[in-house]
Amino acid sequence: MKEKGITAPWMPEVFYNTEGDCEFLKDCAEEEILIHEIIIKDVTAVDLNFSRMCSSKVRFENCTFLNCMFDKGEFTDVIFKSCNISNCSFNDSYFNRCQMISSKGMGAKYTGSSIQNMIFRDCNLEYANFDSSKLEKVGFQDVELSHGNVSQCRVKEVEWDRTRLHGTSFFKTSLRKMDFTTCTISELVLSDECSELKGAVVDFYQAAELAKRLGLIIK
Repeated sequence: MKEKGITAPWMPEVFYNTEGDCEFLKDCAEEEILIHEIIIKDVTAVDLNFSRMCSSKVRFENCTFLNCMFDKGEFTDVIFKSCNISNCSFNDSYFNRCQMISSKGMGAKYTGSSIQNMIFRDCNLEYANFDSSKLEKVGFQDVELSHGNVSQCRVKEVEWDRTRLHGTSFFKTSLRKMDFTTCTISELVLSDECSELKGAVVDFYQAAELAKRLGLIIK
């Protein structure tokens, strides 16, 4: 799969290591100050509100944000590497030219967000929620997205590679031209008529699995 997102040609010279103290991030979010050209390492935050955070050319590395709010945030040229953002909320946020690499985002919420030119690679996004989001030029590579929600989304040029989709909901999201042949798909949540599957690309075994939803028996 062709890689999407940024390749980070920039390298910030400023390093920010709070060793658990993240008042800097809270203050920037509350005062809507742009966080720009900085590497943020080893930050830990639980149940904190970072809503409306605006960041550009930022690298979050080995950070842990658990059950935190980043709603209505803006993330441009941002990398999350080896981070844990499980159960965080990014609802109604904007992402462009971002990467999430070797990270955990179980139960993270991205509902109503605009996500463009972004790659998720080697991530655990089980139970993540992308409902009602706009996904354009987004790639999922070596991702666990079982029991996730990608319902009622507007999609364009979304690519799936070696991604596990067990019990994932694509309710009222068109899968037209999406290639799932390298993925593990089972028990997808679809509408009664399964119209979401029209134009999707699957292999023979995946087709046999999906045929069950249509009441077909393949011998």
